[in-house]
Amino acid sequence: MKILYVSNVSNFSGIGGIEYHLIDIMDWFKKKGVTTGLALRKNTFLHRNILNDKPNVYPLYWTGFGKIYGFIQLAALIFRSDSDIISINREHDIARTYFITKFVSFFMKKKPKIVSVFHIAGCTVRFNLSKLDGMLFPSRFSMDSYVDKDTIYNKCVVVHHGVQLPVYQEDIKNDPDRERKFFAGKKFPVIGMVGELRKNQAELVDVAAELNNMGIDFNIVIIGKGTASEIEQLEIIIKNKGLSDRVELVGHIDRTQINDVFFDLDIAVTTFRYDVFSVANIESLASGTPLVAYRSGGTMEALENGGGVLVDGGPKEMAIELKKLISDEQLRKSMSIQARKVAEKYYSIDSMGTKHYEFYEKLFDGNK
Repeated sequence: MKILYVSNVSNFSGIGGIEYHLIDIMDWFKKKGVTTGLALRKNTFLHRNILNDKPNVYPLYWTGFGKIYGFIQLAALIFRSDSDIISINREHDIARTYFITKFVSFFMKKKPKIVSVFHIAGCTVRFNLSKLDGMLFPSRFSMDSYVDKDTIYNKCVVVHHGVQLPVYQEDIKNDPDRERKFFAGKKFPVIGMVGELRKNQAELVDVAAELNNMGIDFNIVIIGKGTASEIEQLEIIIKNKGLSDRVELVGHIDRTQINDVFFDLDIAVTTFRYDVFSVANIESLASGTPLVAYRSGGTMEALENGGGVLVDGGPKEMAIELKKLISDEQLRKSMSIQARKVAEKYYSIDSMGTKHYEFYEKLFDGNK
């Protein structure tokens, strides 16, 4: 089986969960003996810093005067790769990749199946999705935002993201006085949110203000990349609420440090209400860090089997739930153990990879 992934990555300064997902799933397939390739935008961060000079990675021109050349490049690549499946990983690339593939297929003995993987909920797609051979969604929340016709549900599969499971030592992780690896010197409780600074972190500052009013001792760390404007606005909000000694903006961290970050966190939190299915949220569970989140979006699915708390309401209600976890060591420990078990059963890289493989294998068998 040969799979060609197409991802018009537009980020020139970093990579996010979608790109990490692609790297993870391609690495998993490689170990299983599946041949994969990746067509991506030339000179993006993913191309220059992560996948430069890697085999079966094909940088293409996508915009400006190079767009026409990029179409020719992609057509030639599809023809040369002789792939069984073309997997489109950016919603805005569906139409052009579909029509290029269909055109090239006239000159190919083997007609590749065309699949789209959806990473964003409710993105505008000017294309009849029923023409695709299959669709992969990271959550039911995501699928329902696109699919409203019973006739195409049989082409859809929900596969939750998976992550590499870090070492989990129950007693060490649940010792509030453990030595921190990334946040050296910070004392219990360390509460953290991981995600780009467009994910409603300002509301987390409101939660911090509620905790402060309750007389709770705490440290909140906000980890993630943001624009200069986003950083400045958050800093102003934190300062105006008098929380500069309680809330810290950490900025972007390398993915190799994420396990140390979640090891240090006593509680993870997210105030983003529209996550499709955040990799950071399941990284939290995999580390044994309880997650507190609003009852909304794909995050509800991440916690549907346990490992955290879903909150109805706003900052005050979330602060109440955080207070319960801070004050009850046994509750935190039991939730930590549960979070790890949930990750092992549902959100491992092997669980995700196996489901992807089964989906593509079914299409591949129909292509023989």
